[in-house]
Amino acid sequence: MADDVIILTGIKETIASLKEFDKDALKRFQKVINTELAGAERDAKALISGVSGYNDNNTPMSGWSKADAAKPRKTTRGGAGWPGWDASAIQSKITKTKAEGKVRGDYTTSAGALLNKSAAGAIFEIAGRKTKAGFGGGSGQQFLRTLGNRFGKASRVVWRVVDKDKEKIQANVARALDEAKAELQKHLGRERAK
Repeated sequence: MADDVIILTGIKETIASLKEFDKDALKRFQKVINTELAGAERDAKALISGVSGYNDNNTPMSGWSKADAAKPRKTTRGGAGWPGWDASAIQSKITKTKAEGKVRGDYTTSAGALLNKSAAGAIFEIAGRKTKAGFGGGSGQQFLRTLGNRFGKASRVVWRVVDKDKEKIQANVARALDEAKAELQKHLGRERAK
């Protein structure tokens, strides 16, 4: 799973230095990040549209209600109940962020990330990733089997989009980071020469 993440070093330090010394180079670097995130966001939202057209109910499975549970069980999602499938709400909650945060393990991101913030979208995205044996009895296993058969293994939206274009995204961001570092070095060299 660690291969799903694009790791570049020096981003945080470079951004901090560019803010201080070369705001134009920072804008060019951030434009590349924004372009890559916007493309991934657009593709992830398009995947949700495809899922919603899977059956007559416009949900991933015929038993998935379009509305949130009216009288949820207290044991399901902390009392919130099973989330309804509303494609437009799910799409609106697929967002990009540049907020620094823990991603996996002991490293952080400060360049950008794509998030799937809706409950239904998150369930669709990762259901089955870390499933214990005997999860949910028959219906839980059937749910995971159906999702897997129809839409593939867990990582069905955001991660799928990033995985599909990972090499292109990584190359574009790494090139932009190298260009930003080179611009910063030129600027710092001019400062030292004074």
